[in-house]
Amino acid sequence: MTDARDQERTTLPGKIIVTLKAGGVLFAIANVICVALIVWGYTSVKKEVKTLQVTGSARKAITSDLVTGSATTTVKDPDLVRAYQLLQASSTKIRAYLVAHGIPESDIKLSAVNTNRRYDQKYLPLPTQPSGGDRAIQPVLITTDRVAMYTLSQEISVESQDVHRLPGVARSITELIKDGVEIDSGECRYVYTKLADLKIDMLADATRDATARAGQIVNNANGSLGKLVEARMGVMQINAKNV
Repeated sequence: MTDARDQERTTLPGKIIVTLKAGGVLFAIANVICVALIVWGYTSVKKEVKTLQVTGSARKAITSDLVTGSATTTVKDPDLVRAYQLLQASSTKIRAYLVAHGIPESDIKLSAVNTNRRYDQKYLPLPTQPSGGDRAIQPVLITTDRVAMYTLSQEISVESQDVHRLPGVARSITELIKDGVEIDSGECRYVYTKLADLKIDMLADATRDATARAGQIVNNANGSLGKLVEARMGVMQINAKNV
């Protein structure tokens, strides 16, 4: 009995010591993991990327490098062949006027001839009204299939790189009215053909302007400006001068 109890007494503390050692190791590992998580969270918050959004702008004066203009001549005649001859004569006078005022033949284009017909109209004969009728019979107007008048028109358009000459010619071409030419001249339209290249240049200018503004803001806050994160291009507006 004594030997068994002594063996029990000697083996029992050994089991308890081993269990406490294992628990201590696990607790230490858990503490290390918790501390690591806390440190990682703190450093992540400290290292969070902070951004500043600014808007840059750029403005540049441009001059149109292409101008377009058009005029329309119209003739009327009951005979179609005669109307076409008159239209040809008017178009020839307009073309000659443009060439005489410095517009190259290659810049002048004539559209297809537009033909409109106005048909003759007449009233149907009134039927014989019985005597003593109490209601008046209204005449009926009908359109016949006979052409009363042909109206022919043609557009003469000009596309030129001489942006200073064509507007003056477009204003003065109505002088041909005194020569019997029925002509309507519209306003010239100005075009800039290098808009794609202009967008690239203005985007660079706007980016530099935005960077300068951002740098000024950060310097005033005793900070430092990092790398560009994102850039977006807004809407480009083209306005007339002094508008």
